[in-house]
Parts: sequence; C-alpha cells; structure tokens
Amino acid sequence: MKERIAKILDGAKSIACFFHKNPDGDAVGSALAVKNFYGDKVTVYSPSKVPEVYEFLPGVEEIVVYPDFSEVAPSEVFLVLDCADERRVPSFDKSRADVVVNIDHHETNTLFGDVNLVEADRASTSEIVFDVLKLAKGGSITREVAECVYTGLYTDTGGFKFSNTSKQAFEVAAELVDLGVEPSKIATYVYESYPFRRMRLLALSLATLELHLGGRVSSMYVTRKMFEETSSYPEDTEDFVNYTRSIKGVEVGIFLRELSGGGVKVSLRSKSQVNVAEIASSFGGGGHFNAAGCEMDCSVEEAKHLLIEAVSRVLA
Repeated sequence: MKERIAKILDGAKSIACFFHKNPDGDAVGSALAVKNFYGDKVTVYSPSKVPEVYEFLPGVEEIVVYPDFSEVAPSEVFLVLDCADERRVPSFDKSRADVVVNIDHHETNTLFGDVNLVEADRASTSEIVFDVLKLAKGGSITREVAECVYTGLYTDTGGFKFSNTSKQAFEVAAELVDLGVEPSKIATYVYESYPFRRMRLLALSLATLELHLGGRVSSMYVTRKMFEETSSYPEDTEDFVNYTRSIKGVEVGIFLRELSGGGVKVSLRSKSQVNVAEIASSFGGGGHFNAAGCEMDCSVEEAKHLLIEAVSRVLA
C-alpha cells in the first residue's frame, strides 16, 4: 500500500493536503513534510488558523486557510492526513479530486478514502508519511522534511512520554536526527515558547480542576469568558488535558472547551485501563485507546456529567 501511494503522489501533477480543524503538531507536521518533499505541486489547506507554536516549521507560511471548501481548487489527489473521518475536514468534497488518499493512525478511522493507509499501532501519522516518502521518487528527504516529521512524532507522543511511545518511534526519531533534526531545537519551539496569554488562560483553567469517582477521574475546563478575559484562542488550550491526567491516582482526564458557536469540545486521556476512544465514539467522536475527543451540543456542566457517567460504567 505504501508503494502504491508513493506512486500516486509521484505521478500526480497537483496534490492538495488536508487535515482536521484546530490542527495539532502531527497534522501540520505530516502535511508540511509532503509539501517540503514535493514542492510547488502541493498545496496545504487548513480549515482553521495554524497554532502559533508551529510557525517555526518550514513552509508553514504557505498553508492556505480556507473559510469554505468551495474555495479549494480541484486537484488530481486529495491527501487527507491525521483524520479518522472525512467529517473532520469541514464540508469536505471528494468529487473535486480524481483520487482521495487517506493516511492516518486512529483506530476509529472510517476508511473514507479511495486509497487508505491506516496503521493504528503507529504513534503518529507523520511517521507513516515518512515511510511513504522514503519510497517516493519525486523529491528528496531534506532536513526540512525531517523536522516536520519529527515535530509530528514528538508532539503526538507528548515528547516521548505517552504510552504510544514505542521502540519503532525511537528508531524513526533516530533516523530523523541522522537527517539533521536537532531535538533540543524542536523541544524549545514546541514546549518552551508559549505566549503569555496561554499561561494566563491555564491559570484560570486550573482553578476549575476537580476530582471525581474517588479520585480516579479529573476534569477541568475553559469557558468563552476565560478566552475573552485573557485575549486567548482555542489553540492556546492544546495539551491542557494532560494536566488532568497527570494527577496521582487519576485514570481518566477530561478537558472541556466551550465553543464560540455553542456546545463543547471534549478531550479525553487515560493512563492504561480505559479505552477513551470507545467513550468518545459513543458521543460521535473517536481517537485512540488513551487519547480521544468529541464535540457535544450542551453546556460544560452537562457534558461533564454525561462523561463522568460514561467513565463510571467502564470503571465499575
């Protein structure tokens, strides 16, 4: 399958890359790896603003933020990255491409592409893309490509500390370092270059931190009012959920973010016992065993209550 996809990408005159809204390091990194490999024949589209923290990545300034899919130009290939479901690309229209290629690592992937490469045992989509590019002939794997792949791998493993950090992930990281990646440089950009507004928002969010079910579940949230008070953005909440899971004795962490148009964005994390992807799926979302998410059309308090009930049934 990887050789087939490499041939498809090599032979295409135009490739449009897509990823989910509110993109993370894996989404942006995997797409920019393809962009840096193939150059001008690739256009990377984002349904929302790319987080500031990834502005160091080569080629990020060329990402096109589209408010409506009708503004996306038809292409020979639509390459959808790090999306378990095509619905994660707002108003996605596969009819505007000759072929849709889906590359992902989420176990809940719906196999929506004409060609699907899904490896749920991989730590990141970026490393799967790296496998494909190593088989491709249309470009070269430069330091810039390697930095994009490494950023995706590094962020999706939480700096190589999440349970998805495998021997294979370290082997890929070592290969990327051989290609010129400086791990300390990436770490500084990703985890030590936060804007001050984010820290103010984090302080307000941490004040909402609670324990539930005898300390086995924790939750925290961010409201629209908190965003207004700190002049911050949704991107500033990335990784907030990890504070909920970091407490001793907690098995499941819940982070909730009020959406501007109503409803709540939910992030779930577990340590070992609970498959949060199944919980997220029951509310229309998805993800991985230890990391998943969904959106719920209700208030923060209602969503929290429903989620704690769902977790309690699993922990019972």
